[in-house]
Amino acid sequence: MVIAGPIDAYVTSLRGALRGPRSAKADLLTEARDGLTDAAEHYESTGLPRLAAERLAVADFGPVADIAPEYQRELALTQARRTAALVGAAVAAQSLVSELAWRHESTSWTWQPNNLYALLANTVDYAAYAVVAAALLAALACGIGARYVTVGRSFARATGIAAIVVVAFFIAGGILLSAFSPAWTSHSGTGISAWNAAASAATMTLPVWMTVSGLRCVRAAAA
Repeated sequence: MVIAGPIDAYVTSLRGALRGPRSAKADLLTEARDGLTDAAEHYESTGLPRLAAERLAVADFGPVADIAPEYQRELALTQARRTAALVGAAVAAQSLVSELAWRHESTSWTWQPNNLYALLANTVDYAAYAVVAAALLAALACGIGARYVTVGRSFARATGIAAIVVVAFFIAGGILLSAFSPAWTSHSGTGISAWNAAASAATMTLPVWMTVSGLRCVRAAAA
């Protein structure tokens, strides 16, 4: 049976305390292990036995309970950055596909939207612009912007919750716009066009992806 040394035991404990994107978590753990190994090798070069050198390196590094919060903050912000970028790209793509589908299908309509429908459509459109802009700013704040503004796990949590709210808003808006649109019945019995198929695929796939990413964001911020 192989007995883990102090460094291996420490890194294992740190791994269990962290939640977040796998690749980012692996990078942080590798960085921690490398730092501990370098410190142990330094102590070993002064004449200490390897086991004692590792123990001293671990003691210098600090308890997992003290180190984990800062590592977790970094993981939460990484997930928040990914979530914000996903939301911005997904909402922009979904809006573009929906707009193209609408323009393609509306060429054969004589129907004119009433004021209430036009208000709803404009609200959804402008909300999409606002979401894309806000998502870009959030992604920047969690990345390069972290050098200039202070953001932490509460910001990451808010980003995750916002992603879920965005999904709920656009699902509700999409359902209402579809329900009161002539496109709801104009293709009855004739199948759907390629544009409608693309819009439907985006409508069903992207919200699931955004919701999962938002939940991961909340989990990383709460760990």
